[in-house]
Amino acid sequence: MNTRIVDVAINVFGKPAQTALALLSLLEHSGRWIDKIYFIEENAAVNEAFVHGDIRAALGDRLVFFRPQCMNWRYAVDPSRLGDTGYRHSLRYQYAFEHTDKRYLLFIHNDCEFIGDAVGLLLGHMGKNIGVGEVGQCWLCPAKRLGHCGPGRYLEYRPDFAELRALYDALPAEVYRRLYTQEPTEELMRHPWPLPECRLNEYCCLINMEMARPATCPQGQARPFGAYVDVGNPETGNGILDIGVAWFGDMVRLGHTFGHVPLASVLRHTVGGHQALFAPELYVEQEEKALAILQTRFGGHRNDNTETK
Repeated sequence: MNTRIVDVAINVFGKPAQTALALLSLLEHSGRWIDKIYFIEENAAVNEAFVHGDIRAALGDRLVFFRPQCMNWRYAVDPSRLGDTGYRHSLRYQYAFEHTDKRYLLFIHNDCEFIGDAVGLLLGHMGKNIGVGEVGQCWLCPAKRLGHCGPGRYLEYRPDFAELRALYDALPAEVYRRLYTQEPTEELMRHPWPLPECRLNEYCCLINMEMARPATCPQGQARPFGAYVDVGNPETGNGILDIGVAWFGDMVRLGHTFGHVPLASVLRHTVGGHQALFAPELYVEQEEKALAILQTRFGGHRNDNTETK
């Protein structure tokens, strides 16, 4: 019986050692589930400086390499350009989303270390959900801080826009919050739920493509999974919704559900995340840690199509 029912989508922006560790540790623990790895290398100068050739060679025929024609960075999606394949494929993960032929697609960041079978865990919780993983950026959400909501509880609390604005206004001034409600777009006022910080966190999540593909651009009406969307003042940058938020909201409004699965038992997510790209000392520190782990666990890169033990 063929158990390789999952493809992997990973967007790569620098972090060569961490990228290698993410993929090799994933294959070490979940290799029996995985067929192709869509290695999407951002079209950016940092990827010229940090060549990912070693890990690409180590992945062998499992690798599908793609570099988009441009890098969309953190710019809000332009709906008028979604019919342009080149532009659409500049959105994170979109090339893999459109090209995988597997029932499931696993999305991961390139700064994770897998310490258990994340794919098996997520598959076990899929059920009738369209996606599973950690649901909600609750650490940024006033609904969590004020006791109305929490991880995976997105179906329970459904404020209107006036209530949502009141939540943000109720936080003490010293508490960081994104300023979505200060200059809201009509979209946010019309759709305050799911909440602006609610999404399927794409640092590691699994999506049922048989359900998602027909509902998502370019086939369906939902916005691409990797699209940033602006719901506030574009001049301040405080209105940009994170990766997957717009897609999550579209899917929920179409009637799909998501399963919340805590992942701490199967992976470690590097301290600093995206911000480490702009903190040189932290970046170097995390790369050195990844190199040390690679040497200890793998003796350098290898290509043995490691299966789950």
